[in-house]
Amino acid sequence: MARQLAELNSVGSSPRAPELLGILRGRRSGRQDLAQIEVLPRKRGGAGGSLIARGEIVMPADSFASPEVNAVVKARGFDQVAERGGLRVLRHGGAFQARVRETIDEFRREGGAGWFHAVGAMAAVGKGTGGPEPVDGPGAFAAPTGDRQPGPRVAVIDTGIPASRRGDGWLDAVPRDADNVDLLDAFPCGRDGFLDFQAGHGTFVAGIVQRVAPGADIRVYRAADSDGFATDADIAAALRRAYADGARIINLSLGIRTPDDEPPPGLAGAVAHIHADSGGQTVIVAAAGNFGDEDPCWPGSLAGVEAVAGLTAELQPSRWSSHGDHVRFSAVAEGIRSTFVPGNESPVFDREPESFPEDAWALWSGTSFAAPQIAGAIARICQELEMPPREATDLLAERGLAISKFGRGMRILEGVR
Repeated sequence: MARQLAELNSVGSSPRAPELLGILRGRRSGRQDLAQIEVLPRKRGGAGGSLIARGEIVMPADSFASPEVNAVVKARGFDQVAERGGLRVLRHGGAFQARVRETIDEFRREGGAGWFHAVGAMAAVGKGTGGPEPVDGPGAFAAPTGDRQPGPRVAVIDTGIPASRRGDGWLDAVPRDADNVDLLDAFPCGRDGFLDFQAGHGTFVAGIVQRVAPGADIRVYRAADSDGFATDADIAAALRRAYADGARIINLSLGIRTPDDEPPPGLAGAVAHIHADSGGQTVIVAAAGNFGDEDPCWPGSLAGVEAVAGLTAELQPSRWSSHGDHVRFSAVAEGIRSTFVPGNESPVFDREPESFPEDAWALWSGTSFAAPQIAGAIARICQELEMPPREATDLLAERGLAISKFGRGMRILEGVR
């Protein structure tokens, strides 16, 4: 398989991760519309670091109303650049990490609240085929025919979905608009003729949901760019929008680690809002992460989120999967087949780059692809047994094999051994 690289939400766990991160940071350099990525060590140490947006601070929207906090912002030279996901985003073009930390500490002394602006990445570890294998064609996985009543709405918050529809009918009913299109080839600063590092991730995740729950009403929201980076504010904004649009099952195949291992404020606020507003009836499913340890990975570690860990095709814990007592489910996460996008992999990232045709299917591994199996299974139970998502989730949790630190393990889709 090509792209045998540690994914970026485990920076430091692979010998090539620093080199890879350097390449990706360079590809977005100078783009004022994108977060510039830095790595901070985590206080508890351990493998990897925490990705943050350089020179950025986030705070709750109402904190900015404080005259004392406002005075700190002006004195320190920060500008407000956005308000989204329940947060205000402040940026200082020349601020180093130490200056940002000092400003955050000063906010807190003045009774306000501020955090480094955390950045997440997709929870995937490897991809590859030279195109769809014979078993992966429409004859083996025929597109749903739409002869059932629509199932529950499932939101996939990810890299988006290509503007053009596939010729085989898969994902045909997913709406496309300017806000959810996966650009596929947007870096560096324009097209280079190759698929970006995480291009097609959202398509792959959505295809898994449709494989498991053919009748689901799937909606895709773009929170991450096509290299796979997503800020806390952008993910939180997508979460709130998906819920407002009527999604009652929400899938997040991504992860954030913060410098202090405390939850990112945008994600925590969005999950709390959805939980309170829906009386706990909206189900949020998230990848547990690919760090191979029990340290917090958000949003999977948040209370009220159904964290999903990864298993091998033999239903054994994947060595690279995050795990812990907070994990409720696990599913096969190695060698999963799903819909992909056309294009050529870049030799910058892939030592053995491959090409994907129109209507491609591919293999990919990671907790990114365990989570949508659980989201899809919940949606299918909702439709077939006519029960609400929370009840369906609790019913699913009664199934499967109890695995220490991996919740209830189950085989929903087969993995390639």
